[in-house]
Amino acid sequence: MAFIKKNLPGRYLLFIDCICIVISYILAACIRYSLVTRYWYYNIFGWVLVFTILLYVGVFLAFDSYKEFSKRSFFDELIEVCKLNTILSLSVTAFLFLTQEGAAFSRLFFLLFFLLNILITYTLRQYFKWLLLGVYKKSRSNSKIMIITTFSQAEEVLKQINNESTWEYVVTYLTILDRDMAGKRILGIPVKANESNMFEVARQEALDGVFIHLPSDYSETINLEETIKQFKNMGVDVSLSIHIFGLKLSEQNIQNMSGYHVLTFSHRVFNEYQLHIKRLTDILGGLVGCILTVIVGIFIAPAIVIETPGPVLFKQTRVGKNGRRFQIYKFRSMCAGAEEKKAELLAQNEMEGQMFKITSDPRITRVGNFLRKTSLDEFPQFFNVLKGDMSLVGTRPPTEDEFLHYEGRHKRRLALNCGLTGLWQVSGRSDITDFEDVVNLDLKYIDNWSLRMDLKIIVKTIYVVLFARGSK
Repeated sequence: MAFIKKNLPGRYLLFIDCICIVISYILAACIRYSLVTRYWYYNIFGWVLVFTILLYVGVFLAFDSYKEFSKRSFFDELIEVCKLNTILSLSVTAFLFLTQEGAAFSRLFFLLFFLLNILITYTLRQYFKWLLLGVYKKSRSNSKIMIITTFSQAEEVLKQINNESTWEYVVTYLTILDRDMAGKRILGIPVKANESNMFEVARQEALDGVFIHLPSDYSETINLEETIKQFKNMGVDVSLSIHIFGLKLSEQNIQNMSGYHVLTFSHRVFNEYQLHIKRLTDILGGLVGCILTVIVGIFIAPAIVIETPGPVLFKQTRVGKNGRRFQIYKFRSMCAGAEEKKAELLAQNEMEGQMFKITSDPRITRVGNFLRKTSLDEFPQFFNVLKGDMSLVGTRPPTEDEFLHYEGRHKRRLALNCGLTGLWQVSGRSDITDFEDVVNLDLKYIDNWSLRMDLKIIVKTIYVVLFARGSK
């Protein structure tokens, strides 16, 4: 709805949490170090505080802490605050360990800081929620809306709104189009108008917005365009439920496209903030990975060249996000002319569908066999990650030949950036012999993607690589 500012309270909540961190940090410093707060702003204490706040912003956005904020119970909110602070404390500890600055702080200081932060953050969050739901929602300043619907759908839409426990607006009254119910109530909400007098009632009432929710077959009995114009002429915002068009499709959002307001449909609408954090993680991971690639390359490159003549790096055109072509890099693990020899081995393909794999590929060299078992051949792909062609976690990028044989439904596995590792790679890839199983795992990843899921896959990947599981 145009009159709902959904992002604003989330930003307020993040601001409140950051203020709580500053307060808790200073209080812990006062208790533990007494006069340290006189100079905290220009030594390591100040830098760690700044880092902690920046880190918390990332954690808050990654776990979408504002989501369902108004619905959470007292206990659920406490669990949420404890979860965020646990992740924050582990991250700060890791940072101090890596920078070797941990000696400047006592354990008691950090214990006090995180205990105080849990207490203060939880208290202020509950107060903020009370302001939103208990004060603002009942004040004269909140958005007051009228719902236009039918008798059969009135209870359904009211229950849906009540279940959301939203603070942004309050339903002041109903307009029931298919019968005269003026003076009656539905779930406590008064019915004040019908089709014949809804504009007159709207003119007299305090009203910020109108929500139209009708059965798909009812749109023929009401002139929607004229109805919307009448309310707009009053300065009232109008929101039209897409259910009126009979579109039974999931994941829709309204966007502006070259001046046109469009309704966009997708299998999955991704959180923009989380996608930005994913890319930032890719850049940091890519930088570290590139450094490691150069280091291991010093030892791998001579071994590759000594065994078989040819380039150290293998380049191949792969297909990435939504069909974009790019050059993938790997340490060469096959003999020269391997691509030309692939046609002779197609009959031995162990995979069903649009993917090629054989257990004892004669094109793989002895050094290449070691590189593949240890996954060292994949390290140059960190350069692809840094460039943005790939992500640390995603789906396997197909070759052009594989991609050209895809069915339309297969392309959805490329809805996100392809990855250095993914759900397929940590799910016993050597035991998977059907391409459709690979597609199902990839779609499961896309449909359930989150930063938390990426983290789990990275941890599992480290385990798989260290113990050489799932790679043949």
